[in-house]
Amino acid sequence: MKQSPHRKGRLRRKTLAFFYSIFRKSRYFKGNSQHFFRLSLDYLLLQLNLNQDIPFLLVAVCVGLLTGYVAVVFHDAIMTISTMIFTDLRIVGKRTFVDNYWMVFLPFIPAFGGLLVGLYNAFVVQERPGHGLASVIKAVAQNDGVINRKLWIHKSITSVLSISSGGGGGREAPIVQVGAAIGSSVAQLLRFSPNKTRTLLGCGAAAGLAAVFNAPIGGVMFAVEVLLGDFSVKTFSPIVIAAVIGTVLSRSFLGNSPTFQVPEYALVSNTELVFYCLLGILAGLSAVMFIKIYYAIEEWFERVEKRWKIPVWAMPAIGGLMSGVICIWLPGLYGFSYEAINHAVHGTESWTNMMGIYLFKPVVAGLSIGSGGSGGMFAPAMKMGAMLGGMFGKVVHTLFPSITASSGAYALVGMGALTAGIMRAPLTVILILFEVTGQYEIVLPIMFAAVTSSLIARLTYRHSMESYVLEKEGVRLGFGIALSVAEHIGIADVMKTDFVKFNKSESAKNMIDVFFNTPESSFLITDDQGMFAGIIGLDEMRILLQEDVLVGLIAEDIVKKDVPILYNTSKLDEALKLFELSDYDLLPVLDSRSAILLGVVRQEEAFAYYRKQLNLYGTDQFEGQKP
Repeated sequence: MKQSPHRKGRLRRKTLAFFYSIFRKSRYFKGNSQHFFRLSLDYLLLQLNLNQDIPFLLVAVCVGLLTGYVAVVFHDAIMTISTMIFTDLRIVGKRTFVDNYWMVFLPFIPAFGGLLVGLYNAFVVQERPGHGLASVIKAVAQNDGVINRKLWIHKSITSVLSISSGGGGGREAPIVQVGAAIGSSVAQLLRFSPNKTRTLLGCGAAAGLAAVFNAPIGGVMFAVEVLLGDFSVKTFSPIVIAAVIGTVLSRSFLGNSPTFQVPEYALVSNTELVFYCLLGILAGLSAVMFIKIYYAIEEWFERVEKRWKIPVWAMPAIGGLMSGVICIWLPGLYGFSYEAINHAVHGTESWTNMMGIYLFKPVVAGLSIGSGGSGGMFAPAMKMGAMLGGMFGKVVHTLFPSITASSGAYALVGMGALTAGIMRAPLTVILILFEVTGQYEIVLPIMFAAVTSSLIARLTYRHSMESYVLEKEGVRLGFGIALSVAEHIGIADVMKTDFVKFNKSESAKNMIDVFFNTPESSFLITDDQGMFAGIIGLDEMRILLQEDVLVGLIAEDIVKKDVPILYNTSKLDEALKLFELSDYDLLPVLDSRSAILLGVVRQEEAFAYYRKQLNLYGTDQFEGQKP
């Protein structure tokens, strides 16, 4: 089919305009080759208009593909190197001194891996490694999703070195951080807005977790629940596409089987939910124990390094040596191996191993990662939870064999419950566990135990695994927002004095007249002295609009008195939390001494001002750092 002359002419004009713009801005007129390339890229991006919804989905596909490939290489590298070290090396040395002194060699393997990680961080990265997921959450909350472009390379290398050599961390959280860094780097390269940058960060994180776990739904939920806190369609759709692409790519290389091969389990009786609730309580308390032990060990390493002036590159080697000594007797503590979990969910793991792994897993994770190594908390939490559930299941099944499932079912539920307690994200864990096991029948107990564990952990200890280190760095997170900025903003900065108020003796007829002549949907009520008495909202106005109810009614008869209030001494973070927890679109501001109504804070204006200040804070905080 021939193109029309008009189409040919338009294509020709666009082509000439493009090359003319390049030539006009080239180094022959001004600037150097880098300037020429940057201007040409800017013009190309302007023509592509990737910020539009459909082109942006194509970018999400590219992020999913790239992250999926990296996840496959990441997985294969860990398994290949760990097999070479812990299997092939011993086979080769069967008739040499290696086999005779194998137990002496073992602790030095994770120590050597830690040394390589320490040297790499000190002389290549040239900065102390940050906390994995916490750094991603911080980038979303304070830096518009911008992450160092080279982070994904550095994190991949250090994680492979640490985990494959016997480190106690898992491979899931590092690939999430790697994927997030890839998404952020693509967004920076394409000059995307902060919202699009955060979305692509979530795309990379979801694709990474989905690829390594073979769990696309769980990857999506993790990105939107834990990292972004944004369930809007514009954010959700690209993340779903990236997670699907990452999963498909992973399955084409690593296979389509679930991560854990488990027997079929079901809820034996309704009474069994009581035992799963008890397991959830124990898992919540164990999650708190895990967090406290891990950070106690990390802080101990920090004190030792300062006191004895040990080089920072040597600390991971010391931690690796100490963890390697423990792993001599408990090989199930190694981060690259899921063998102990598989034995527990099949009900074949011994009491000794289950007890040892349960008690020492947070210790080994702290020694390996807290000393400066690399790895994540997904696998350690799942492993510790599986051991807890296995032990609990053996006890209850021995005592009540007719109404309880075997210990493997409890190991499966405990694995999810303890992880939910550490992350404080039960929905994500429920979906991930369903996908990695393929067991729909066990979903109800997992839901019950995961929510119970998360609630108990939150009531017992206010910090999750990520929020502890974030608050140490001055970043407070709550209700999906970064509160460290909002807590320094006075309520007077967002308070408005243009609002509609009535005296509590105002007649219903007058209020109806005002209602029809003002855009306001909520009216504040005061007494004769100007003290706040309550709010009349849309629900109360509906009462007034009914027939035959206006006669004799005054504002005091229908006012809602149980209203959250702010004072002129309050901070913006308090207002944001109250808006998140209540259904009100505006809140009264009272004088802290006299309780006289001074003004109102509207929800939309409060969040808009907060976002503006957060962007300004992020710009100041990270100005001068390399992107």
